[in-house]
Amino acid sequence: MSALFAQHPGDVLRLFFDPATGKRAGEMCSYLAQHKRIYRQVPPDELEKVAGTVHHGGIVAVIAARPLRRVTPDVLAAWAQAQAPLLLLDRVSNANNLGAIVRSAAYFGVRAVVVPDAPGQALPGDAAYRVAEGGMEFVEFYRVPSLPEFCAALKRSHYLIGTSLRGTQLSPREVRDRGLPRPPAIVLGNEEKGIAPGVAAACDRLVKIPGADTVESLNVSAAAAVLCWEFFGAR
Repeated sequence: MSALFAQHPGDVLRLFFDPATGKRAGEMCSYLAQHKRIYRQVPPDELEKVAGTVHHGGIVAVIAARPLRRVTPDVLAAWAQAQAPLLLLDRVSNANNLGAIVRSAAYFGVRAVVVPDAPGQALPGDAAYRVAEGGMEFVEFYRVPSLPEFCAALKRSHYLIGTSLRGTQLSPREVRDRGLPRPPAIVLGNEEKGIAPGVAAACDRLVKIPGADTVESLNVSAAAAVLCWEFFGAR
């Protein structure tokens, strides 16, 4: 909640908190009072109803909806000039996974996440915001009509790295150690089916995170953290 008020306080429409948390919400309440926004201390059972979950941490904010941005030629040019780290999500369907991915993205300095306009693609919502633990305040979401077509355009400025369990793929570290001709953009696939064939074909390199082969793969959010560290982590 502190990240929300530090980065986007104007987005907060209403604030609810339990008695214990209210003792720490003074500055937030002062801001809301100045801007004629509603804030209220409520009993724990009522706060649970407002949040729709018991996992609310004692405080719940109702915020203005944030529309997903479009990727325009100007946006692509800005990413190219800044050599911006990027995450592309291909039909990642679980909101909790989306929130965990955003938290890792924010931690490693990724400021843009691209998702397709596709059925089943999770979008920022209550669960994702909760799991992201403030990460949503540092990441912008962009939506594209077709991820394969977007990848084809992005390849002019970025090196697309996708994950795959099939074939003999290099590990992320082997790819990084061999050197990258362009700034990396990581592509993560659906929890059950992985990256779609058309998206995989558009990638410059498919990688496999090495493990002990006791289970088939990492959860997509765990894979995101590993790949963000390999390609975006400070060295």
